[in-house]
Amino acid sequence: MSRSTTVVTGDGMGRMLLMAAGAFRVAPLQGEMMLSFLGRIADRYGLAVQNLLSSVTDVDGQQSVAGALRDDSEVFLNAAARDRVPALCHVPQADLRRALPAWMREEPLRLSKERPTARLHNGVETVADWGPACPGCVAARTGRMTPARVYLAAHQRVCPRHRYWLMSLPGSEGRVIGLAGCPEVVQAQEDHRRLLRRSPVAGSAFEVAEAVTAWWWAQQWPEEHLWPMRLGAAMPAGENPQRWRILGRDLVTYPETVALATLLASPAWRLRVAAGGGGHLPYRLADVPCVPSELGHRLWRPWLTERLAAYTHGPLFAWAYQCIRTKGGDADDEQRLWQIPLAFRPRPLADALAGYQHRQTVGTEGLPAQKRLRGHSAHAESAFASGLAHARTYAAQHGHLATQRDTRVGSFALGKWVHNQQTHALALPAEKAAALKEVDPWWNIPWSVKWQRSYYRARDHVRRHGPLTAADGFPDTHVLTGEWLYLQCTDYGSLHPEQRRLLADIGITAQAAASARPRRTSRTAGIDTALARARAFVAEHGCLALATKNISYQGFPLGQWLNAQRSLGRRQDEAGPHLQVLDEIDVWWNPPWPLAWQRTWHQIRAHFRDRHQGAAGGNWPDGSDGWATWLSVQCIGYKQLRPPQQHLLAEIGITAETAAVRPHEVIAQLCGTAPGLAHARTYAAAHGHLAVPQKAYLEGFPLGRWLSEQRRKTREHHRGTGGTWPVSTLLAALDPWWSPTWSLEWQRNWSLVRKRSESASAADGGDAGIAGLEKELADWLRRQCADYGTLHPE
Repeated sequence: MSRSTTVVTGDGMGRMLLMAAGAFRVAPLQGEMMLSFLGRIADRYGLAVQNLLSSVTDVDGQQSVAGALRDDSEVFLNAAARDRVPALCHVPQADLRRALPAWMREEPLRLSKERPTARLHNGVETVADWGPACPGCVAARTGRMTPARVYLAAHQRVCPRHRYWLMSLPGSEGRVIGLAGCPEVVQAQEDHRRLLRRSPVAGSAFEVAEAVTAWWWAQQWPEEHLWPMRLGAAMPAGENPQRWRILGRDLVTYPETVALATLLASPAWRLRVAAGGGGHLPYRLADVPCVPSELGHRLWRPWLTERLAAYTHGPLFAWAYQCIRTKGGDADDEQRLWQIPLAFRPRPLADALAGYQHRQTVGTEGLPAQKRLRGHSAHAESAFASGLAHARTYAAQHGHLATQRDTRVGSFALGKWVHNQQTHALALPAEKAAALKEVDPWWNIPWSVKWQRSYYRARDHVRRHGPLTAADGFPDTHVLTGEWLYLQCTDYGSLHPEQRRLLADIGITAQAAASARPRRTSRTAGIDTALARARAFVAEHGCLALATKNISYQGFPLGQWLNAQRSLGRRQDEAGPHLQVLDEIDVWWNPPWPLAWQRTWHQIRAHFRDRHQGAAGGNWPDGSDGWATWLSVQCIGYKQLRPPQQHLLAEIGITAETAAVRPHEVIAQLCGTAPGLAHARTYAAAHGHLAVPQKAYLEGFPLGRWLSEQRRKTREHHRGTGGTWPVSTLLAALDPWWSPTWSLEWQRNWSLVRKRSESASAADGGDAGIAGLEKELADWLRRQCADYGTLHPE
């Protein structure tokens, strides 16, 4: 009598099946899926696979099987469960380990690792690529026509002996497609395997090529005839054509994918692409002519060359861009060359089928416009929609998206948003890239945005004033525009091909660039224009010191021109005629002291005069809160000033006598109602002190920070000179303890206690004492009494 093993069927009825251990030998196929192998064992014993799993994991009538069982599932066993399988199939565990890829993938469940357990998995996230085993090969190997599933890499999808395509189909055991009408698919697998043997990057190149052909498949070009013919030749009888177009994508595109992968994996080809850019990153594939032309030739599609040349987005463009950027994908940057952005990866077959089934169920009108988004995805889509709306607003007003980084539309940082989209342009989904291209076809350029803005200024000039005449030196253009145009002509050969196309649109062709002459302007006319602007500026603002470097007045860069004339005046011993005219316009346009000194003096004098004339009102210019400090510095350093400076100070009341004897009176007269002193006076009147917290604001003015700065300058001046900072005299008149040596918080509490005590004394005619104070002040006062001996003498 043979040895026997009891197996629980797990059908819920407690039935027992007695069978001889090892009665049937079931050998695994090489690369077979674990669940497929267990299913074939169960079939030999007349069991369902779920019953066999229950038997393998049974301990005292309890089974440990987790997950849902589907036709495309895979199962992983822990060590305790695997130990039971060899007795059922009569195959040593070492042979099972070699044949079954999932054999050693342990999935422990629950707390006990010793208990036999099994876990079922579904979906591409947890189960590697698989497909049905060739029926003819299975029958030859096992002697039975039992279906089996095996793990299949991309180069194992074709059975060359029986000419089958082994198709993975979600939710099923897969499908076997005959290739009698598609011999090129069988040949493509042979080429694919040869490529894998010869190239170390063949796997990565095939993934990129697969993304490219999947992208092309979605375009449905009308010129494409080979793919529809192959699709029809391979379609099984009775199959729905629309559904078959989804299922047959990888089969139909496989020969072109292998041909493209062979090309991409070639080091010589990659170097050719890197050199084909001419030292420029591409704007469209036409900028790398060897790519569209070679693909059209290799894939036997002449029309493809023109199609690809126009593309500015997509997986092939991204690869060519990175190939040029990494100089052919050298060792340091090879990984970047083969990265496939998420937006360009082929759509999973399960998702495509789900969309098709949904359309069949609810109809095209009932299909949602887009996939429902949650969490970060929903936030990202909302943020992009908001940025795109602001981009449309800006482009409608300016005609382009060549923004600066700090450009804002209302409160929205459009410049930063556009820059972020440009940074991640290669990875943008097709619909987002198309939306931005619709707003501005040149939104993402491989040259500088500053160049693009200069081009737009030149284009606008052409639209308003007509064609450019390069041979005459671009007359009638703005100085900067004319100089920029001539610079493009001199560097014409080094420009990007797309830049040359843009220049051709405004009349700057290669012939025109060769005949271009420098932008010439009459020196006398230019000086007359500058002097006229300077005269008008003084009439409006009072002095030329206010025309800082970046000031542009009436369209003329007056600040830059004046700086250049000041440098010229310092280099020349004798002033030229136009410099003498500037002396007549403003005698102190180029003083021997800093221009900042001259600007501040002019602002104080102008405001002082306006106050006396009743024109100043209550408004003070920006920066006026620092006037008191500036005046204090002039009083302290009066003797070190140049005589002309002393004369200018006399115009606002600062003489040698007042600077030495009573500077605070002059400052009070000039700046007594300036923002700093005026707000200090208001605060002291309301609170009785100036112990203001540093972060405190009064009517929008940072009084706390201003007082802190005055305290710092008072201390520095006392350490340096031993004297008194003039502004401190004015502040001491408002609060003698405005700058104590102890903390301001102590001073504030003391002021509050004194104010409460005075109020109580006035009301009650006596001293209310500590009991009459608020709890916090009372506690503070008690602490001072307790620590009285440690307090400062003052």
